[in-house]
Amino acid sequence: MTTPSVPRKAFVLAAGLGTRLRPLTADLPKPMLPLWGVPMIRRTLEMLRDWGVRDAVLNLHHAPAPMIGYLAANPVDGLRVSCLWEPELLGTGGALRQAAGFIGDGPCWLVNADVYARPDPVPLCREWARNRALAVCWLTEDAGPRTVRCERGTIRDFHDPARGHATFCGVQILDARILRYLLPAGPDSIIDAYRRAQADGHRIAGVLEPGAYWADMGTPALYVRTHRETAALLGHRGETFTLPAAAVFTPDERAALRRLRTTDATPADVLPPRGSSREFFRLHPGGAPLMAIRWSPDREDNRLYAPQTRFLARLGVPVPRLHLDDPRLHLLVMEDLGTGTLETLLPGLSPSRRLAVYRRILADAVLPLHLRGLPALRRSRVPAMPPFGPETYAWEHDYFLTAYATGHARWPARRIAAARDALARAAAVLRDSPHGLIHRDLQSSNILFRGKTAPVLIDYQGMRAGPVAYDLASLLCDPYAALPADAQAALLRYYARRHPDGRAIAAAFPAAALQRLCQALGAYATLSRRPGMARFADYIPAALAQLAPHAAAFGLPL
Repeated sequence: MTTPSVPRKAFVLAAGLGTRLRPLTADLPKPMLPLWGVPMIRRTLEMLRDWGVRDAVLNLHHAPAPMIGYLAANPVDGLRVSCLWEPELLGTGGALRQAAGFIGDGPCWLVNADVYARPDPVPLCREWARNRALAVCWLTEDAGPRTVRCERGTIRDFHDPARGHATFCGVQILDARILRYLLPAGPDSIIDAYRRAQADGHRIAGVLEPGAYWADMGTPALYVRTHRETAALLGHRGETFTLPAAAVFTPDERAALRRLRTTDATPADVLPPRGSSREFFRLHPGGAPLMAIRWSPDREDNRLYAPQTRFLARLGVPVPRLHLDDPRLHLLVMEDLGTGTLETLLPGLSPSRRLAVYRRILADAVLPLHLRGLPALRRSRVPAMPPFGPETYAWEHDYFLTAYATGHARWPARRIAAARDALARAAAVLRDSPHGLIHRDLQSSNILFRGKTAPVLIDYQGMRAGPVAYDLASLLCDPYAALPADAQAALLRYYARRHPDGRAIAAAFPAAALQRLCQALGAYATLSRRPGMARFADYIPAALAQLAPHAAAFGLPL
């Protein structure tokens, strides 16, 4: 894309040490790190080329050989690239001073090579052409530390933690007049140069672009998060990517993982994000692969996963084997049971085989949990989430009505009021139905297999006392699986014959299906709006189809 008055030159800052990503950057400059298999420097240079830039200069310092070799072997069509060596780091301002001859009379882009950005250059160019500010800086309010205070398009302070609202993204247009505000020698910062110019009466403009993507990849966690957030944007939606452990885990995490014979070079497959505040990594330490889970302490149920795993194993409920539990680091390592979930297994099964698999899941995992779980939990000191009660039902109802009915489907107020009444009727049925210890998220993606046939439950951190029909509805009415109604009925009968309260549980099943599917719709609507998770919207039609047979019975208007 070429626009009027677009700077044809760009100075690219590529000399940083990348210390927070060591040892990954020990022998590699940070801009050479790949994002979905493409070095960041190439993505930056191609972006500039697409903006209309024809000449670019990079400053180099740390480990320059890989960068020079790559650029020589992989030229960017339409862009002439030169390199400027810095024997000693000069900072952003000092580096710019070294490039004064290249900049000439300006204007010139100044960009960081170690971030991923997708701004539209037109608003920045338009602002520069209209007012000839000394510099025009791209700002975002969607990420970063948000310490920049910008008022009516003019940056007043680059570091105002109390009143700041935006983050400076490291993309800017400079007028050549900025050169006179750089120190004559030694290291300097472009931000300090801006402050000197502001004190002399010059205007530094700030341009906000709502929705434009920017990501800093300066730490292992940020590096992984950027891959996940850009997966759909860069054509890799739902894909796993592999990085060395040094790029994925912090030094403390790597020290803990070394107990399991991993090294900094151990390959780590980064799995696509799920609906929980946890990250999943498949490690390949040389022997059997392991599943590492980095969990957020913001959710209490995440803290319970390890003790609940040990409890369920003692109970005889099939769960993964636990290899490492480090609550201080919020890190778990478990047996890796592969990628074959019940969800992925079902499409290849005949109807009779499908019923056989579900019957084994009910017999080996679900019934033991429901029949023996609650008495054993009461005898133990294992923590669980609060039992199903008025607050739980109300939360799930509000989740559906706010996220799906209001936010996604835009239902009118009268329809939402009718839905609230229908949900209250279903909850009343469930409160009077048989209770036990339930998984609470017993969907097909949370059932794996050991040895191809033996089911293993995962993701039970929501474990609590509740109506057992809720688990059955989660399993049999799962939108991921889309079991036909006759199969659901057959499996419900199979379960009911083996549970002392089977008749009452079967009677509560329609209410449980309504409750569970409405909760799922709220989750799909919420998750689909998060970066890299738009795929959850694809399950909304299937959830509505599963919900339809039960909605009319309770007066839920679909």
